[in-house]
Amino acid sequence: MDSQDKKRQLIIDSAIKRFAHFGLSKTTMTEIASDLSMSKALLYYYFPDKISLYSAVLEHIINEIDRDLSKGVERIKSTEKAVVFVLEKRHEYILKYYTILDYIRTAASDLPENIQKIIENAKSSETRIITSILQRGIEKDELTIQDAEESSLLLMEALIGMRYITFSQHRNFQIHQDQLHSLLLRQKKLALIFLKGLR
Repeated sequence: MDSQDKKRQLIIDSAIKRFAHFGLSKTTMTEIASDLSMSKALLYYYFPDKISLYSAVLEHIINEIDRDLSKGVERIKSTEKAVVFVLEKRHEYILKYYTILDYIRTAASDLPENIQKIIENAKSSETRIITSILQRGIEKDELTIQDAEESSLLLMEALIGMRYITFSQHRNFQIHQDQLHSLLLRQKKLALIFLKGLR
């Protein structure tokens, strides 16, 4: 990592702390520059506005989740346990970064195009991980399906639909941890029913 990459990563790390504590709307670029003892001009050299910095933060978090999930599912032999692991680990990250991720929920259809693209990439990554789990299930004769990718897309659509229903009911105010926990329990039940149907 060269010095420019290191500086860029330092900015992202500082922004994560600020966004996680105060949220996107209550954080200013001046505060982030001050945290780093950096001039605003230098900060704007790396990130021309707060949304471009938020995009980099979001991409960083999604890459972290992807690495963690990919490593975790490799160690789990059971198809059901691996899918449940993905749901539980994802839930942990939502709780950890809730204040950062909440911008996506509240902005909804008004999200900038670059952030929409990052979210689509995140969905593709999650679908890829679920596909790999189902493919292993087929190879070990745990599942009787022909197309792991098609089944994982169906499961993902159902899980995303459950998230959408929960989040759309609370668009203008914060979702509490118990509501997120309830969503996780329902998603796990749905996933297990779905997997039983694939045996």
